[in-house]
Amino acid sequence: MSEIETHTIDPSAASPGAILKRCREYHEISLEDAEKATKIGANYLNALEEDRTGQFASLAYLKGFLRIYATYLGLNPDDMIRLYDKLYTSGSTRADHKTNTTGSGEARLRKKFPLQKLVMPAVLLVLILITAAIVNRSPSTPLRQSQPPPAAAPPAAPAIQPIRSSAKLPTPTEKTEEAVTDQQRLDSLPATQNKIQPPPPESTNGVIVRMKVTQGGTLTVTIDGSTSQDYDLVAGDSIEWKADRSITLELSNSGGVDLELNGKQLKSFGQPGKPAVVVLDADGLRQ
Repeated sequence: MSEIETHTIDPSAASPGAILKRCREYHEISLEDAEKATKIGANYLNALEEDRTGQFASLAYLKGFLRIYATYLGLNPDDMIRLYDKLYTSGSTRADHKTNTTGSGEARLRKKFPLQKLVMPAVLLVLILITAAIVNRSPSTPLRQSQPPPAAAPPAAPAIQPIRSSAKLPTPTEKTEEAVTDQQRLDSLPATQNKIQPPPPESTNGVIVRMKVTQGGTLTVTIDGSTSQDYDLVAGDSIEWKADRSITLELSNSGGVDLELNGKQLKSFGQPGKPAVVVLDADGLRQ
């Protein structure tokens, strides 16, 4: 059962969805552009703007998407989350129980409309609109990631000075005799020692798996048969794992992912909506 209940929002109220939509339209950004920039599906962005909280699987997903979308639009994500908590946190309704003095004896509940709850959202709305007006007018342009400073060039190695020796250089006759002696020593060695042994081939160890999610589902990953991790997959996610021997994937929707093993694209191994368990190692894929 979902952790979030769907709330009916008064169109005139300063809801988080209304603020997000007005800010996006103010900057003339389409849902498609926002989807490309934030990597969040357009259906989720539309659900945020229309305050359809039941569209999200959990409260953590909702607040995570709300933070990313608010930051992209130039809004303060903490203010948006506080506004969400203020408007959607369920509270107990106060009721006054009074005895009917006419003899009916029935208790009546009087619901008091908390007018003070509208003061804080109104103040936050004014502050958010002022902030949105003075932020950068082109939020659709992705921020450039700060480039790391160039690595300092290694100091030049000092030139090697030739060694000067006071020893007497050998005469041409002595050089010839030494060369003949060395050749005789080489001829006396076994033939197997004269051959240059080729270096052993380098072994390629390790497994690197990259996954791109095309359809939602769940996943359990076991690395080298010991460490397990659980994931809730959302279309557009991209995940990478590294292991020494093998990686085991337990998928609820085997046709909703694309896999790459050690840089090689693997063909589809399942149908959409069908579960599957696969083992990936240096030899390839096993089901």
